[in-house]
Amino acid sequence: MGLRHMVWGAALAATLSVTLVAQQAPAGYHSISCVRVKPGKSAAFHAFLNGDYRKVEQARVDSGAISTWIALRTVIPAGTSAGCDYVLVSFYPGLPPAPLSDEDMTAVLQKAGVTSTVQEWRDHLSDLGELVSNNITQYQALVGGAKKGDYLVFNSMSATNVNECVAAQKRLWQPFAEEGVKDGAQDGWAVNIQQIPNGAKDPNLVSSVDIYPSWDAMFNYFGPDFITRWKKVHPELSPNEAFAQIDKLCTIDHTVTYKVEEQIVSSK
Repeated sequence: MGLRHMVWGAALAATLSVTLVAQQAPAGYHSISCVRVKPGKSAAFHAFLNGDYRKVEQARVDSGAISTWIALRTVIPAGTSAGCDYVLVSFYPGLPPAPLSDEDMTAVLQKAGVTSTVQEWRDHLSDLGELVSNNITQYQALVGGAKKGDYLVFNSMSATNVNECVAAQKRLWQPFAEEGVKDGAQDGWAVNIQQIPNGAKDPNLVSSVDIYPSWDAMFNYFGPDFITRWKKVHPELSPNEAFAQIDKLCTIDHTVTYKVEEQIVSSK
């Protein structure tokens, strides 16, 4: 099996995908698949996502191979400047599994009630879109979780020392996010380290995720209540002082806003 089929086919067959939900296991491994929809195929892709693809992902979740699955639609940036049109994510209950063999994929399709052969499935995926990138990432901290309809801001970071960057995020931002989830200002937050690929030429190994219950909540998050919440959590430290500490260790290079279009949890 070629690499393209191994990754793209497996990703859209729920073998290598990622999730941001409260059901996440302590291991926290997940895979992020960035997909570009081919010109003129947006409606067909969306129909497929809500049809046979959803059936396959539901079968994978119900079997316990993955814990849950979400599809994120890119909101900002939009158009040709967007790196991905969709990000397909699922969450592993333990270590990431090996890509499905043809026999395993056939069994999944049959369990899902999809009549396509494995080759027909791959051909249909190739007709609708292409895999831009895929990586396996691990949560270092997770607060709350996402649900369908949420808005999610993904912050790609560079860090001279990954461990120190993550430690600062957990020390300064995690307790603030926990308070935000308690008072309903946000639905969740996470900080992650990319595990594969992971090399000297792989940028943005650290990322953080802010999850909001609505579009308005996302824009109002840094309003007047922000300072009140911050003083409650960090009375000894101003936001500017905290941001200065984090900025020395973590540089946000790029942010993308997504909407959670679909979410699958176990039907059992």
